[in-house]
Amino acid sequence: MLSDGERQKARSFQREMMRDRYIAVRGLLRQTLASYLHVEPASLQFVLGEHGKPSLADAALRFNLSHSADTLLIAVADFTDIGVDIEIIRARGSLGSLARRCFSQREFQAWCLLAPDQQEINFYRLWTKKEAFVKAVGRGIALGLDRCEVELGPGGELRAIPDEYGLATDWKAIELPVHADVCAALVAENCGFSLRRLQLQPIAG
Repeated sequence: MLSDGERQKARSFQREMMRDRYIAVRGLLRQTLASYLHVEPASLQFVLGEHGKPSLADAALRFNLSHSADTLLIAVADFTDIGVDIEIIRARGSLGSLARRCFSQREFQAWCLLAPDQQEINFYRLWTKKEAFVKAVGRGIALGLDRCEVELGPGGELRAIPDEYGLATDWKAIELPVHADVCAALVAENCGFSLRRLQLQPIAG
């Protein structure tokens, strides 16, 4: 069901695990979008935006995806651009330096005041919402994660964003429950939308 370009990219991966993961992700994305549009997965055409964000050529649906290790998250909307991020929570010695570079000064100061056993989970809560926002607006990390600010703690909303994207209250950030060792977030325009969660099934073979 993959396009010639997708198959060519799959062949470019030297590691079999990475190649298989890419094929599975693209296949699941095509199956998911096709199920909403009632078309064949192979018929879908994708284009890249100015900053590299993929979209459907006919813009019939908006989507975004993120994966960390073998966990995949796909978000689909018919009303607005959307961004998601998912991260496996894992201990890493560089959290402090990453937080200093990617958090706003106010976020970093608040994060440093947390108890050590709370810093890891709250790092990922902030990170996933920030990355979901920069993906929603189609800019990615190049926009600067420190330019969007998130309230610290569970359920924290966006507190500040670059002026060109309106007010922080124009956007909604939602933490998505996946499982205990994962943080995931979704960001979309704050227009009173509702969420429906579906469990993807692995592609046979």
